[in-house]
Amino acid sequence: MSDAWRLFIENSARMQTALDERLRASDGMSLSDYHVLLLLSEAPDRRLRMRELSERMVFSASRLTYQVDVLAKRGWLCREPVPGDRRGAYACLTDDGLAAFDVAARHHGSDVDALFHSAISPDDEAALGAVMRRIATNLEEHR
Repeated sequence: MSDAWRLFIENSARMQTALDERLRASDGMSLSDYHVLLLLSEAPDRRLRMRELSERMVFSASRLTYQVDVLAKRGWLCREPVPGDRRGAYACLTDDGLAAFDVAARHHGSDVDALFHSAISPDDEAALGAVMRRIATNLEEHR
């Protein structure tokens, strides 16, 4: 196993754990909660089909259903039927969910700056972004 691969795996896990712990402490939400809210906040009309959200989260349908149920109980999301598709549903970000996301985004942004951006130069970030895009393309091609 290459050193780069091992470091990627270990640092990815450590970064996600640290960010998750900080979000839980500051905003009472997990990193997965934050990611769902982020995707919906960026989506047209603040909603996505459950299938698309599942793909973007890299979650199974049952895991996403659980995640959406947790957020819906908090009043941060709701579900809406897809017109003309009896089985389809949208996950929709509520106003309360957007407000919770906006507060968490400020804290999360500071944490990302402290844990990620402060450790690398702008050139490092550009190079890392290029590598990550190539890996993403490679993963799509091997789907």
